[in-house]
Amino acid sequence: MADINTGEIKEIVEIALDRELDEFSMDANFYEDYAMDSLGAVALVVEVQKRYDVRIPDERMPEVRTGAQLKAIVLELAEANEERNVTA
Repeated sequence: MADINTGEIKEIVEIALDRELDEFSMDANFYEDYAMDSLGAVALVVEVQKRYDVRIPDERMPEVRTGAQLKAIVLELAEANEERNVTA
């Protein structure tokens, strides 16, 4: 996976929130700035899994509070998957 752009992250967050965002910042806190709740967090994880074929472990979820953090962890997990597939 080469990269994930801001538009993709915004779209995932909008799906998780079930609403469009007029403004989006990769540094905004999903929970404090966009009022994401636990159902939104589950929707976020499901959408990430569908799009990028990565599973965010439950213990890593507290690390995912902003778009920048989401992008970083998805890229990290995708890279780990690719490395596993190459060595398998």
